[in-house]
Amino acid sequence: MTKINFSYLAPLTVLIFAVFLGFIIYRTAWFGIDKHFSLLAQSFLHNDLYLNPNNLPDGDYADFNGKQYLFFGPMPSILLMPLVFIWGKNFPQMTLSITSLVVIYLTIFILCRKLKFTKIDAFWLANFFVFGTVLYFVGLVNISAYLVQTVGTAFVVLSILEYFTKRRWLLIGILIAAAGATRISLFGMTVFFILELIRLYKNLNFTRSLIFLLLPIIFSIGMLSLYNFRRFHSVFDSGYTHNVSVLDKDYLNYKEGFFSLKHIPANLYLLLFKAPEPVLKERVQFVLRFPYLKVNDIGMAIWFTSPLFIYLLKARRASYTISATIGIFTLMIPSLVYFGLGTSQFGYRYSLDFLPLLFLILLTGFRGELPSLAKILITFGIVFDIFYMSNIWGTYPLLSFFDYLR
Repeated sequence: MTKINFSYLAPLTVLIFAVFLGFIIYRTAWFGIDKHFSLLAQSFLHNDLYLNPNNLPDGDYADFNGKQYLFFGPMPSILLMPLVFIWGKNFPQMTLSITSLVVIYLTIFILCRKLKFTKIDAFWLANFFVFGTVLYFVGLVNISAYLVQTVGTAFVVLSILEYFTKRRWLLIGILIAAAGATRISLFGMTVFFILELIRLYKNLNFTRSLIFLLLPIIFSIGMLSLYNFRRFHSVFDSGYTHNVSVLDKDYLNYKEGFFSLKHIPANLYLLLFKAPEPVLKERVQFVLRFPYLKVNDIGMAIWFTSPLFIYLLKARRASYTISATIGIFTLMIPSLVYFGLGTSQFGYRYSLDFLPLLFLILLTGFRGELPSLAKILITFGIVFDIFYMSNIWGTYPLLSFFDYLR
């Protein structure tokens, strides 16, 4: 007779809870609008780089010399090309986000097992990374700006897994090249791997490994430069400064510069300090009413969306700590100086750029075993996030989820 291991029951319950209620949140009608990458995939199939003016999305595209282009990286559209070829331009680009979440979940589980965590603890940590961070919100909401972050994160975590397993530098380079072609700031991951190559200098063929790592990355940067030049007549212009959603609306931050040191304090405030806000009873001085807290779509600090990161205070020195720390700061720079702040968002979604490396440092705080408090924090964080994530649009679908099952 097979013996049932009830220790898996808790993380399995959390997984089922997160997936089921994530489905309810996804069913909220507002989320099903964007199809930028499917439209661009159709254009690629017709040997065009611009969007068909008869099928323009509502926003988040660049207008230049009378033609409309996507300023997002082209990799999601490249991945969608065979699917759009078969099913047409209305093939749901959201498929890439859901697939990426599954890939990330499995990758984190395998990575944690490789780093000597038990199967149960790896199960918990995979739950945390996908459902207990801003990743789940970004993966659930069909906004093209979010899709590039979900897909890009999948490529990054795959590259980290490859590094801690077979360490094939050419494959690592290909994965980072794909990540950068999805979200350009993710080319910053190259710094982590170069520093690790330097650290391992005596244990490998440094020159050969470095060439294998950089060759696909350089090729990707070169192709993106050509892609930019063909569209905007400049290898450095990806189209962000032609964003109609910014220029036609009151996103006035860009008047301080699309990229400026002036934006660093606001971005750091959102990342580290922005808290939930109270829900107050009317016509009294200060009394909270249900659901007691609300979140602002401008963002929220990482400690509230992912309380497990408190264990960073217990992080210990690992072989990769210096490389990861420098890599984190490298990946942070583009977002910190960018005017956009990441809105509309639950939490600070730009933290996804460096989340995989921050996760690596976090793991050192557990000494190979998750304490009970860590599991409680994971569970609390997931419940908090799922309850409040759609509140940035003033709704709490989990309070009336039967309406979304029809």
